[in-house]
Amino acid sequence: MNKHLIHALIRSGLILVPLLLIMANALGQTTTQKVKKSKSGVCHCPSGQFYDRTSNYMAFDSIDACLASGGRPPKRGQGDCSAVSPDGPAEKSSALQQPSAAYDRSTFGGWADDDGDCQNTRHERLAVLSTGLLTLSEDGCRVMKGQWSDPYTGESYTSAQNLEVDHLVPLYYAWMRGADRWEAEKQQRFMNDPANLLVVEASVNRTKGAAGPLKWLPPAPSFHCEYLLRFVRVIARYNLVHTLEESTAIEMLTAEKCDQV
Repeated sequence: MNKHLIHALIRSGLILVPLLLIMANALGQTTTQKVKKSKSGVCHCPSGQFYDRTSNYMAFDSIDACLASGGRPPKRGQGDCSAVSPDGPAEKSSALQQPSAAYDRSTFGGWADDDGDCQNTRHERLAVLSTGLLTLSEDGCRVMKGQWSDPYTGESYTSAQNLEVDHLVPLYYAWMRGADRWEAEKQQRFMNDPANLLVVEASVNRTKGAAGPLKWLPPAPSFHCEYLLRFVRVIARYNLVHTLEESTAIEMLTAEKCDQV
């Protein structure tokens, strides 16, 4: 059926809306579907069980963008998140790009003291995340004692010597996924970003090393969902690049862990 006949039928009122849509698709007039973030915060992807039923939503071009906004992943098997946008996971490679230089932690600039109060980011995070009274060093520059709950283990600690400020997305992990090509300002910002920092028990942090969630999860299962959601948000915030296999595996793991809470 040609375009002139379609227009004639429209003017005459003899053609139904569903048939119009079929004909429009046949003529190449397709509409790109979005990820729908429902009122309950779930990110629904096209072809999912609840996608068409979700009428009150915010639209996103990719599952990463939806998760970065605070959304929760859909349950496993509910929709194809990789086919939403031509700029999304479908373009990701099956192999990581070789870094532009050998990894050097000092490239990230170390802990900063942006406000000039002599407390660097490590000690500021210790101070902010303590739920009890603080004891500082004589010069006021270092946090010595307080009350902290380690989200990785669920255990409580009072001595800062037992704790480390962990990068949720490790520096080396980020380096291998695009941080090697950042400007120095962005590397420094990533190093000191509170959204990527947790106060945790030292030995557990060292066990984690530079691993991502596909190789390491916190000992406390109750923190798995939040850990994964925060990890995905940081990745999206800094446009770090996973391979297609990594991205798919992390999405499935997140859906699995967050479905249990």
